[in-house]
Amino acid sequence: MSELQRRLLAYADSLKSRADISPEKFGAAIGVSLVPDEKVSIRSVAKDLVITEGFNYAASYFSVESPRDYPRHSVVFYQLGKPSVTEAPGDVCYWDADSAGQALERLGYRGLGESPFKRGGIRHFWRPIGAGKKGMSTSLLTYRINDSARLRTCVYEIRFSGGDM
Repeated sequence: MSELQRRLLAYADSLKSRADISPEKFGAAIGVSLVPDEKVSIRSVAKDLVITEGFNYAASYFSVESPRDYPRHSVVFYQLGKPSVTEAPGDVCYWDADSAGQALERLGYRGLGESPFKRGGIRHFWRPIGAGKKGMSTSLLTYRINDSARLRTCVYEIRFSGGDM
């Protein structure tokens, strides 16, 4: 898991222009091969990838044909055969949201706050590029667990996108 987190942060750091975004570059950065989705023609995916015993992840990349917006692509963490952590949080924390957010801020992303999202939250981060006229967006989709009698916020998905400001 720590290797995948390191790769995701390195990828977030590599995003300096629209030219840095492609399904091939995203897949290479996280160490997977994305294949076209049979159901959605503008999407490429890699599913049910094993991180460690009992933990899985999937990657998706949505191609966007827009000069203003960059393609949305993401990695989601889950446990095969178990409900989503936003449905039944349990005690699994895939990635601590505070440490993930701090790592993004060290890369030059600015935290824009957190808002409710699908029984959890979404923490928005933004980094200007292209002389400040465009920007890269990295979002952490979060859920909460009780960990040793304290409430902890964890990440179940990281999304990348961006575009004109």
